[in-house]
Amino acid sequence: MALSSSDGSRPLLRTMNAEIIDLVAGVIRSTATVVGHTKAFGEAFGSGWLYSAEHLVTNSHVVADLAGPIFARFPDRRLSAELVGHDPLTDLAVLKIADGHHQPALSLRVGPPALGELCFAFGNPLGEFPESVSIGLVSGLKRTLWLPDDRAIHDVIQTDCAINQGNSGGPLMGVDGLVIGVNTAKRGEADDIGFAVPAETVADIVPELIAHGSIAHASLDIGLVERVIATDGDETAHLVVTRVRSSSAGPFEVGDVLLIVNDKEVCRHQDLRRVLRRKLVNQKVPVCIWRQGERMWINCVPVSLRVSG
Repeated sequence: MALSSSDGSRPLLRTMNAEIIDLVAGVIRSTATVVGHTKAFGEAFGSGWLYSAEHLVTNSHVVADLAGPIFARFPDRRLSAELVGHDPLTDLAVLKIADGHHQPALSLRVGPPALGELCFAFGNPLGEFPESVSIGLVSGLKRTLWLPDDRAIHDVIQTDCAINQGNSGGPLMGVDGLVIGVNTAKRGEADDIGFAVPAETVADIVPELIAHGSIAHASLDIGLVERVIATDGDETAHLVVTRVRSSSAGPFEVGDVLLIVNDKEVCRHQDLRRVLRRKLVNQKVPVCIWRQGERMWINCVPVSLRVSG
């Protein structure tokens, strides 16, 4: 298909350009700069986006140290905001904003993005450039983002969109105008390697934050690593036990492979995190493992996982 017509014009490029402009104009209206003061009286800033008419999604690390008051600055107004709750384990947070805006909420993508698809990062880089947007690709999927305190956020999206301090909490958008992730961090020692918490994690975590103000994560209290393991003749990614504590939730052994937890198949950290939620804390849960070439079932009692932000 030709990009230009016989008279030298470029209708496809012009059409694509116009559609990008329309997408950006719509998303910018629903993207805010989150500002406040830290407990040490310094100014803090980040980005956020409208999840609903009264709720703004941002990163946990944007709001964790704020002492208030908190404000959400949209292109045409500034609104007061209050923290509903945040979850350091997924680096997501929810703010409730005051009435007085008419911007539409953004919608989440159902299903993961495709490797190589175009995407756009919105936010306020460096706290100095509101209403900014950068374009790039989804350049990696299911990455692990290690945090300074040795915790990890699993299954994040990698992108080469420009993500700088201040972009944290802003939406990562697909060309369909749907949120595919929440801009979270970049690799400081590299160029064009940024990360976003995927929309499926937002869909899982944010409703519970709105309902309860926190996320109650259950834990098997064991060390796990993802490895490609052959079980039942199939080689695929699985979670392998690397450490067993005296407080572990069941009779695990190093080398056990998790297959099923509470009737749900688990292959990755994200799968296990979705299963181990507040309703399973201190409840007897059946777990199927692969041990020494055989499947076997053990009973576990997950404990509450406390994560400080």
